[in-house]
Amino acid sequence: MRTNRTNKRNTKKIKRKKNKFNIKKKILYSKTCYKIKKPSKQKKIKCGMKIILIFFLIIVNIIMIYYNSHNNKNNQKEDYGLSFEEKLKDYNTKKFVLFGREECPFCGFFSFYIVHLGCANKFLNEGYIPIIDLLYFTNIFNKGNKSIYNPWELFFHQPNDYTLEEVKKYAKSIKYVKCTKYNYRPDEKTIYFNNDSIIFWHNFAKKYTPVKKELMNEAVMIMKNLFGNTKNILGVKIRGTDYYSRPKDHSIPPKVEQIIPDVKEMDKKYNYDFIFFATEDESVKKKFIPEFGEKIKMVNPNLDINYIERIKDLNEQIKAYLDYVKNYILNVIILSKCLDIVICRCCGSAAVFVLTEGFRHSIVYNLGEYE
Repeated sequence: MRTNRTNKRNTKKIKRKKNKFNIKKKILYSKTCYKIKKPSKQKKIKCGMKIILIFFLIIVNIIMIYYNSHNNKNNQKEDYGLSFEEKLKDYNTKKFVLFGREECPFCGFFSFYIVHLGCANKFLNEGYIPIIDLLYFTNIFNKGNKSIYNPWELFFHQPNDYTLEEVKKYAKSIKYVKCTKYNYRPDEKTIYFNNDSIIFWHNFAKKYTPVKKELMNEAVMIMKNLFGNTKNILGVKIRGTDYYSRPKDHSIPPKVEQIIPDVKEMDKKYNYDFIFFATEDESVKKKFIPEFGEKIKMVNPNLDINYIERIKDLNEQIKAYLDYVKNYILNVIILSKCLDIVICRCCGSAAVFVLTEGFRHSIVYNLGEYE
């Protein structure tokens, strides 16, 4: 009997234990199910961080959209000072003068540039709206071919941001004037040596004939590729073509043997990271570059103007010359942004001083003019 009772008790205990075990298992199972359904604190935090990040990105995008639209408005004001409707009013009421430099076989682009600055100032003072026209008058940029676009507007803005095409189409009062070298051209010497004159022509060019933004951006990118982030750059411009042609009233350039010691002295004193060198003369390159080696940086150093005259097709010849002019303008812009400058007198050098915001030190060779 006892054995049977004890066996029954044992079996009950076993059953109870099994029941307890089964209950616990079910509870544990249910708890695990509950945990799967309800996210943990870590998941909540991650989810919250994602929401905050998305919200932050939306705000950043809104700010960028506003900034870009605001910036575009500013750029439009900068590039297109007047709306077309405002211009139409001027076309009906104001006097326009279209002017260009006369044909000059010895004159480069910046000779035209300096003359046009002076004439634009003259006509503004007389109450006209001046429009620079390198299309109407025969010159080295069109060779008498009237069907091409106005070369000036490829590189620079017109005074007051009108265009030659619009003026010809809409303006009621138009006057045509052929400018000569002596028509109110700025005195080249004052641009180098008279501080008031430098400031006046710099401000005038900045306001009325600024460089096109695309060209300025290209110059900045070239500088970034050539120099990186350094500003410690010496600009050197040596003109060489005058050694051979000796045109009357043009400034006499120094010999390269005179310039090299001056550049070496400045480099020794200021330890430039780079020397930006601009010249169109191969013989000058051969003498100057070996003296300074890897410090020398140039833009399109192998570009040669002499091949242009050998091009038979007139339109191709004009295009090649405009490419050469663009390269020359890029050189002038980069020279104008150098820390210091060593330069000979010529119209391209005068343009460097017109465009610059200022140099720390400068050497300008003034050796007189050819008679």
